[in-house]
Amino acid sequence: MNAVKELAGIDLDGIQPHIYRRRWVVLVAMCISLLGVMLANSSINIALPQMSVDLGISQLVLTWVVNIYVLLFASLLFIAGAFGDRYGRKLALQVGSIIFAASALYAGIVAKSGAELIAARAIMGVGGALVMPTTLSIINNVFPRHERARAIAIWTGISGAGMMFGNIVTGLLLEHYSWRSVFYLSVVVAGIALIINQFAVDESRDDQGHPVDWLGGVLSTAGIFGFVYGLTEAPTKGITDGYVLTGLLGGIACLFAFVWWERKARSPLLDMELFKNRAFSISSLTITLAFLAMIGVFFSMSQLQQLILGMSPLTASLSMIPMMIPMVILAPMMPNIVKKVGARITMSGGLLVITIAFVIMSTWTASMTFLQFITVMMLLMAGICAAMTPGTNILMASVPRNRSGMGSAMNDTTRELGGALGIAVLGAILSSVYTDKVADVASTLPGPLKTALEGSLATALHVSKLLGPRATEFADYAKAAWMDALSTAALVSAGIMFVATIIAFVALPRHTERQSDTI
Repeated sequence: MNAVKELAGIDLDGIQPHIYRRRWVVLVAMCISLLGVMLANSSINIALPQMSVDLGISQLVLTWVVNIYVLLFASLLFIAGAFGDRYGRKLALQVGSIIFAASALYAGIVAKSGAELIAARAIMGVGGALVMPTTLSIINNVFPRHERARAIAIWTGISGAGMMFGNIVTGLLLEHYSWRSVFYLSVVVAGIALIINQFAVDESRDDQGHPVDWLGGVLSTAGIFGFVYGLTEAPTKGITDGYVLTGLLGGIACLFAFVWWERKARSPLLDMELFKNRAFSISSLTITLAFLAMIGVFFSMSQLQQLILGMSPLTASLSMIPMMIPMVILAPMMPNIVKKVGARITMSGGLLVITIAFVIMSTWTASMTFLQFITVMMLLMAGICAAMTPGTNILMASVPRNRSGMGSAMNDTTRELGGALGIAVLGAILSSVYTDKVADVASTLPGPLKTALEGSLATALHVSKLLGPRATEFADYAKAAWMDALSTAALVSAGIMFVATIIAFVALPRHTERQSDTI
C-alpha cells in the first residue's frame, strides 16, 4: 500500500511499478555492461606499443587489431538490436556478455600472433554488438519520458568516462604485467556485469512481436564490413587491388540494397521514414562525422604519450584523469543546458570546440609538452559531451518504445561506424604519411633497420637503442616523421569536424524541442 501511495501522481509512462522502482539499479547495471564494452575499445590502445614489440606487429596490423573489433561491432548492431527486441533484451545482453568474456580470455591466454589477436577481437566485437544497443534499449524501457533524458545523459557520460577509466586501469596493469592483462580486465568486468544483470534486470521484448529482418541484417553487415575493409586496405594495397575494389564496391552495393530492402520490408531493421525527420537525420550524420574524426585520432594518443612524451604506461594512464573532468561535470548538466539554448546550439557549439582542439593538435611537434597535450584533450572531451548527449536523445525520442532496439542500434551505429571509418581512414593516413616521411632514410639502411623504421614508431625506437652513437639521430628522425603524420591526420579531422559543425548549425531545425524529454 505504501508503495502504491509513493507512486501516486507520478506519470509512469506505461512502465510497470515494480520496474520503475528499480530503474536506478538497472541504470547502474547497464552502465557496468557498457563499461566492459568501452574498455575493449579504449584499453587496447595503451597496450599497442608493448604488443607491437612483443609480437613484431606492424603499424597496419596494429590498426586491424583495434579496428576489427569496432568493425564487427558496427556491422552487427542493427541485427543485434532487432534480436533483443524480438527474443528478449536481457537474453541478448547475457549472451553477448558470455561471448565477449570467452573471446577476451582466449586473447589473453592463447593468442601468440597478430592474426590470432585479430580473430579474438573480432569475436569480442560480436559479443559487444549484442551488449551495447541492449543497454540503451533497456534504459529506454525502464525510465519514463520525463526522466529519460537524464538517464541517457548519465549513460553518455559513462561511455566517455569509461574510455578514460579503461586507460587508467590499463596503465596500472601494464606497469606490473604484460599487455595480456588488458584482456583479463575485460573478462572480469564482463563477468561482473553478467552476474549483476541476472538479478537486477527483468526480461523485456517488443510486445508487438515484430519478426527479425534477417535479410536486412545480412545486407547491413556485409555492406559496412566491406566498405570499411576497402578503406583500411586502400592506402597500402592501392585502390585497384582486387580485394580492396571488391570490398568497396561490394560494400556500397550491399548498403544500397539494404536501403532498398528496408523501404519495402514489413518489419525493417531501420525504418527509413525516420530520416524524413530532419532532427533525426542530421543528428545521425553529425554524430557519425564527429566519431570519425575523434576515434581516428584517439587511436594514436597512447602512442604519442609513451613514444613521444616518454611516459610509462602507468603515467600515461594517470595523465588521463584530468580528461574525465569535463565529461563528469558536463554530462549531468546537459539536459538543463539544452532546455535553455536548444539542441541545435548545444550540438553545433560542441562540434566547434572539437574542431578548434584538432586545429591546435595539428601544430604539435616532437618537442611538445604534457600541458599542450592535456589542454587539447580536455577541450575535446568538453566538446564531445556537448555534441553527443542531445544527439542521443533526439535519436531515442524518434522511435517507438517497443522498437527501442532500432533506436539504440542506430545511435550506436552512428558512433561505431564513424569510429571504424575514423580508424580506417585516419589510421591509414597516419601509416602512409609516416612511411612516406621515412622512405628516403629507410632506403639507405640494412634490411632489419629498414624494416623496423618502416614498420612502426614503436619498433623504430626499440631498434634505435642498438645503434650506439646513431641512436638519438635515428630516434629523433622517426619521431619527427610520426608527428608530421599525426599533424596531417589532425588537420583532416579538423576539416571533418568543421563540416559537421556547419551541417548541425544550418540544418538542425531551429524549433527543435527544448524539453528534456524530447530533445
